[in-house]
Amino acid sequence: MDTNYIIAQFFGGLSIASSICSMQFKKRRTILIALFCLNFFAALNMVFLGSLSAAYISFFAIFEMLVNYLFERKKKDVPRWLVGIYIICNVALGLITFEKPIDVLPILAAIIFCFTISMKNEQNIRKLMFLNQCLWLVFDVAVGAYLLVGSNLFTLISTAIAYYRYGKKTRKRVQKKTKK
Repeated sequence: MDTNYIIAQFFGGLSIASSICSMQFKKRRTILIALFCLNFFAALNMVFLGSLSAAYISFFAIFEMLVNYLFERKKKDVPRWLVGIYIICNVALGLITFEKPIDVLPILAAIIFCFTISMKNEQNIRKLMFLNQCLWLVFDVAVGAYLLVGSNLFTLISTAIAYYRYGKKTRKRVQKKTKK
């Protein structure tokens, strides 16, 4: 094992911790902070594994989240044209670093992530995050990012649990309102 591989696995481990927490938070802001950490650690993991396509896309996701946070702080919605620019940039980043067919998956995951972080409803964030993590799971298996595979699996499980848990509370509120 070389040093880069060991360092990559360290960041993969931090990614796992972030992914376990990410979808269990109730508030959108806290979910996005955890996703920020998840993308940061995943990007570093990919850098040390030599998968620059995925690393650039993860770093760009961090940039997207920071820009979206600035809009949120000003209590403004992220303009649709900006989401379009995010998508174009992600596709461009993916194509610039494109080496093999599997590199399409991070591009697709990045496009889904653009919509994910623009969502206001936490349950919609969870739905898109589930799809996003399915794509990353296949990619991470293919490139040998085994700790990120664990991160993907934990995030998928955590997302499903949170979706059920918070969806159950929403269903109960709706049922109470309809009974009145």
